Amino acid sequence: MRIRITAGGIYDGEGKEIPVGTELDVADFDVNDEGQPVEPHPWGGRFVAIGDGKGGKTAVTNDEPPVGPFTVVDGGKGWWTIQDGKGEKVGASVREDDAKAFDTMSDDDKAAFAAEHAKA
Repeated sequence: MRIRITAGGIYDGEGKEIPVGTELDVADFDVNDEGQPVEPHPWGGRFVAIGDGKGGKTAVTNDEPPVGPFTVVDGGKGWWTIQDGKGEKVGASVREDDAKAFDTMSDDDKAAFAAEHAKA
């Protein structure tokens, strides 16, 4: 989804604040007709959806692959997130069965999975 930042307080992966007015392609949120997240979201009220982005779900990515240790975090409402060693979300949210399967992987397999899904 394509969004436009409308208020301060949103930071990039390096901890730098993203300027108001910046447009980004991000993984899709559930949004209403006004482009605001339907569920509570940390960016709520700080962006508007302005389009579908490049072919739908395009995450804001860094060229560097995610680095572990990787953790699985309960995101609520039946969804789980995989986070890298910096505490940043890797890829799309997953259901509990997939989260449990991820937790049983070797560190090398987790890194390979995270690198692949960071692009999703």
